[in-house]
Amino acid sequence: MMQFDILCMRCKMFYKHIFSTTFKASALIATSFILTACQLTPLKSQVAEVEVFEQADIEKAQLQAQEIFQQFYQYQLDNSPVLRSSLAIPGQFEWDDISIEAEQQHNEALQEFRQRLINIMQPALNSKDQLSYELLLQDIEESLLFTPFQHHSYPLSQMGGWHTRVPNVLINYQEINDIQGAHDYIERIKGVPHLFNDLISQLEKSEETGIIAPAFVYPSIIAAAENVIKGAPFTRQGNSPIWKDFNDKIEALDLYQSSNKVLIKKAKRAMTRSLLPAYKDLIKFLKQQQARAPEFQVASDLPNGAEYYQLLLKSHTTTDLTADQIHATGLSEVSRIQQKIRALIKSLGYPKAQEEGFDSNLVELKPFFTWMENNAERFEKTPQGQSDFVAYQRDKVAAMSMRLHTSFSTLPTTPIVVRPVAEYRQQSAPIAFYEQPAMDGSRPGFYYVNPARQHDLPKYRLAALAYHEALPGHHMQIALARENTELPNFRRLMGFTAYSEGWALYAEKLADEMGGYTSDEERYGQLIMELWRAVRLVIDTGLHAKGWSQQQALEYRLANTPFSEQDSIKAIERYLVMPGQATSYKIGSIEIERLRKKAQKSLGRDFSLAEFHSVILGQGALPLDILEQQVDLWLESKDS
Repeated sequence: MMQFDILCMRCKMFYKHIFSTTFKASALIATSFILTACQLTPLKSQVAEVEVFEQADIEKAQLQAQEIFQQFYQYQLDNSPVLRSSLAIPGQFEWDDISIEAEQQHNEALQEFRQRLINIMQPALNSKDQLSYELLLQDIEESLLFTPFQHHSYPLSQMGGWHTRVPNVLINYQEINDIQGAHDYIERIKGVPHLFNDLISQLEKSEETGIIAPAFVYPSIIAAAENVIKGAPFTRQGNSPIWKDFNDKIEALDLYQSSNKVLIKKAKRAMTRSLLPAYKDLIKFLKQQQARAPEFQVASDLPNGAEYYQLLLKSHTTTDLTADQIHATGLSEVSRIQQKIRALIKSLGYPKAQEEGFDSNLVELKPFFTWMENNAERFEKTPQGQSDFVAYQRDKVAAMSMRLHTSFSTLPTTPIVVRPVAEYRQQSAPIAFYEQPAMDGSRPGFYYVNPARQHDLPKYRLAALAYHEALPGHHMQIALARENTELPNFRRLMGFTAYSEGWALYAEKLADEMGGYTSDEERYGQLIMELWRAVRLVIDTGLHAKGWSQQQALEYRLANTPFSEQDSIKAIERYLVMPGQATSYKIGSIEIERLRKKAQKSLGRDFSLAEFHSVILGQGALPLDILEQQVDLWLESKDS
């Protein structure tokens, strides 16, 4: 998966992610109208009549649209210093403004962009600009649809938030290439108290409306926050992560010793006088709020929760599927994948499969799952085991990079780097995740693997994990979008969860066609990873729309997968704090596979897998319905 703090696995674009994780959207100004789910602007491209325009009208519309596209991108940059850092734009020394005032200004700006788009003579635009127009208008309107639910999302959870985003930005995105860069780093440290004051105000405002995160998130949040302020310059045992990072970066500059001392002294003062009290205030607030937090809470427990959850499903899947439809799809997919697993049982050496009269179609899977888990090879919990774990993932990514030409005609030039997760965030980080490259290619994409959790997964599941996060998964899709200068800049940043996670899950299966799995154990591992995502459809909708208890969700996952009780509890807790997001993976991959079959049936022997992938990846991230439109246009062009 893509990292939550900086990457928007669950959001449409990075800037939108910054707002959605803090306040989603605010109450609109009294003079502004409020969109409802039934008030999305009808797109003019859907009008059946063919209109004829004067050349002057065409040129005016094109100019207006392209001006808005560029201005919207600039608006994203101007209003998010963190976004600018992620894009490797130097000179950043501030944090994003997450105040209530900024929230209101953001909504006003979205309303203005929306109105300017509506005023354009859309049918006069060429096909490329019409597509960009529709994507931007749809994205803005969806943001505004979340207005009534401004406090429903949790600014902090065990999955991340500003408490972890601060060190992540400083360590991974705040470059120090000269003395001014060091001063920028220090200024950002000084800005943390103001940022956290606004964060606490958000949490207080949410609580006033009756919304507090479930109690289980608080130990993880508090522990992660405490880790940031452990070690020098706060205590004598070890180095805190930010202090170590600043010193390492200063040392790499090779400055005069006197300059080093001055900068380190200023950094120490900023950390002890600004960073430390800010984190202490946040931790104190969280400990107090923890006592008031509900033990269990799903989307339907929140005000207008059913409507909120359906809107989340629409946002994450980019479809109109209901919770019931997604639940039924999940049950069907779980059954289908389990049958494919049964077909592998004999080749995997399961002892009962050697017995006379054994029928794999009737075998009970739970004992088989247990046998596979108990006999699986894992990396040892030793320093050498950690090194071997990272090296294994590097080898898998390197080997896949050599096979890409068999299924793709266009390859990204931005490199992918496999890197171990830094020690300071190993305990809270997942086993692996992806962080996106800079848009200009100055910083590579990173596939992070967590040495502290290398024992969590059997070795046979790690290949599919690498293919999902790196190649041909997230890095392939995102790097190509970032490098695509034919797209408006805002689209190079844009993300749709069903598209990005759907592609990455599709890539896991595609890897088998490309020779990525070297044994039936690894193919079994791919099926388990797919089963994991199918089960999510059932559990997410079960919890948030069908009245399931946490125990029901746990029993279902334990009965239908090989995952442990502890792993299942953590997974369910993720679904509880991120309603709907987990449904995007399978819904997206199902659609991409359906489109591929559609193209194969239409083109027969003329079907080219590499060409199909170029169509899927060539326009950046898209909602699934628009993705189908692009495939249909390609098929029509092949017929003509």
